[in-house]
Amino acid sequence: DKLKNVLDYIEVHYAESIQVSELAGLCYFSEYHFMRFFKKHMNMTVVEYLNNLRLEKAVELFEQGNTSILEVSLATGFHNLSYFHKVFKRKFHMTPREFLKKLSSF
Repeated sequence: DKLKNVLDYIEVHYAESIQVSELAGLCYFSEYHFMRFFKKHMNMTVVEYLNNLRLEKAVELFEQGNTSILEVSLATGFHNLSYFHKVFKRKFHMTPREFLKKLSSF
């Protein structure tokens, strides 16, 4: 139940700046205990989970025809463009621009 509350909260607020302390507060855990609890149940850190969700939403926006990488990164909660590029490339093995080129070639 606690985990579901956290995942629901993240799903609604992913585009905002989310602090670990906020999420820990939803479960009435300390940040330390919350991070261990989350990793144990999700097999990834809360930051990895949040980035994965944000990247999936970014891909959806690109597929819907949004071509501004800056707008998509901001709309999905990445407020640092170079960080967006870095995590996007790590997950998809291509930059957002390369992804858009691939999309437009279909």
